[in-house]
Amino acid sequence: MQWKKMTTLGLAVFLSACGTADDQNGGDGGNGDMNGNGNGDAMEENGDMNGNGEANGNAGNGDMTEDLSNDMVTDDANMENEMDDMNGENGGGDDETALDKGVRELEMEIQFTDDTEWEFEYETENDEVDAEVEKDDDASEGNEAREEIEEILENLQLDNQQGDEGLAQELISALDLNEDDIYKLEFYIELENVEMYNVEQAY
Repeated sequence: MQWKKMTTLGLAVFLSACGTADDQNGGDGGNGDMNGNGNGDAMEENGDMNGNGEANGNAGNGDMTEDLSNDMVTDDANMENEMDDMNGENGGGDDETALDKGVRELEMEIQFTDDTEWEFEYETENDEVDAEVEKDDDASEGNEAREEIEEILENLQLDNQQGDEGLAQELISALDLNEDDIYKLEFYIELENVEMYNVEQAY
């Protein structure tokens, strides 16, 4: 009898241990499910976050690229406008005549091969112009002389890069003269912008 009791007790202990193990396994299984579900949800969440993050990141990068592109286009346009303005100013400067620049003083003497001579004088002071023209035995002054000289100045473009010969040619062209008829040309002019030209050319 004692042996049977011992056997029964051992069997009970064994069954109890198995039941506990099953419960634990079941619990672990539950944890496994929970962990599985949790990890799955977390992975899904991470996937969503990564997807959204990537999309947002790409969208952000796209916006930044577009902004940079627009800025570059704007900068290029501004630079082009500035260059156009500069070129326009330079072009305007090239097209400016001596009269446009304003003349403070002018003295010119032309000796021709036939021994005749022309003289021109023009001076501005206090917004008043004093002008005089002498051609052989013909002389004029005041408004008549002023208009004649200013008509020449309207056709005269001066440039420091021209040199004496180039300036003399420009002056001969403005006077509508033939170089072959000229023996000697002397020319002095001072502009309002403080530019001065002094030319002496013999032919």
